[in-house]
Amino acid sequence: MQRNRREFFRISALGVSLGALAGSSASANQKPLPKESEALAKALVELRKKTGLKIVRIESFVRATNIGFVRIRTDDGSEGVGQLSPFDADITATILHRKIAPHVLGADPGDFVELSQTCIEKNYKYPWSFVCRALTGVDTAIWDLLGKKHKKSVCGLLGTKPRPITVYGSSMSRQIKPAEEAKRLAKLRDEKGFTAFKIRIGKVNGHDQDQWPGRTDEIVPAVRKAIGEKVKLLVDANSCYTPKKAIQVGKLLEENKVCHFEEPCPYWELEWTAEVAAALTVPVAGGEQDNDLAQWRRMIRLKAVDVVQPDVCYVGGVTRVLQVSEMAARAGVVCVPHSANLSMVTLFTLHMMAAIPNAGDYVEFSIEDTAWTKELYAPALEVRDGKVAVPAGPGWGVEVNKAWLEKATRQVSERK
Repeated sequence: MQRNRREFFRISALGVSLGALAGSSASANQKPLPKESEALAKALVELRKKTGLKIVRIESFVRATNIGFVRIRTDDGSEGVGQLSPFDADITATILHRKIAPHVLGADPGDFVELSQTCIEKNYKYPWSFVCRALTGVDTAIWDLLGKKHKKSVCGLLGTKPRPITVYGSSMSRQIKPAEEAKRLAKLRDEKGFTAFKIRIGKVNGHDQDQWPGRTDEIVPAVRKAIGEKVKLLVDANSCYTPKKAIQVGKLLEENKVCHFEEPCPYWELEWTAEVAAALTVPVAGGEQDNDLAQWRRMIRLKAVDVVQPDVCYVGGVTRVLQVSEMAARAGVVCVPHSANLSMVTLFTLHMMAAIPNAGDYVEFSIEDTAWTKELYAPALEVRDGKVAVPAGPGWGVEVNKAWLEKATRQVSERK
């Protein structure tokens, strides 16, 4: 099986999809790649070549459980830096060293697609969440290493050039009163040039309940009035509604020209979400929590969403985001990777959005002043005229704060 898969990886250029490389039994029935995807496909074929290097060390650095970095080193001394998924990073680091590192040490970083799939297959009894969160650390570090090796940014590896990307200001708060939310978004529009914002409606896993009675009915029109008709308005329900209630809320959103209704139903209820998407004109988005590529195929086949939102840190890294974006491209579906905090996930997403041909219009950019995401790396991302520039340096184009690393809990796995 290992030999056959390796041969399959090497077969040819545009006809080989990353989705097929993920082991999809349905790959023979896939639609062809759209023409605009050809440049990315060619870049990936060129990149999927052995480097002659071997990964010999994997280090993790975790502080205060929220965040953790990963550094890999090859036998020639080359290094790459990535990030574990945010939240419970101490648990994720344990998974990294116990369940991921044994399958990565000794591998060639040029085999990043095969390596990603191997880590999933070898952990088939431990499906998805923390395995993918740990895999993210290695995968994103490999992409940084490859970028430095080729003296290109990650988006440069993918056949494009770093450039400013339009972002939407993303509110994370359900505690803020509607009038106060409307006021602060209008201020940010004027100060930072945002041309789009996302607000929270409903309640997390809310069983059709609002954060407090009447909040959603009040905040949507209040924000729309404050930011004006020309500014795009997106909303996130975080798995709040049954289909009937979601459709009812969706009519309110349509009246207020909302352009993005995220996770209206419990995300695992794909049929519910598909029912909502079919009933509304406002585009339905989802997928940030999903990390099983088979679930992504079902989601796209069901037309459960109009916009897919793989999260680099939750799905298992850049390689798996590319697999999801390709599935979506074949189906004519927009892909906007999710990035709800200002750790490296937003940096990763900027590179992805610069490169994937079926990307949407905006990258999510948190407007919250969160202490644990401050001074993680330099240069910091800045919003100017509603856009954030993709760093142009090799790899991710940033340097992780050495003082932060020195204060972190460090673990090491090495090839013996």
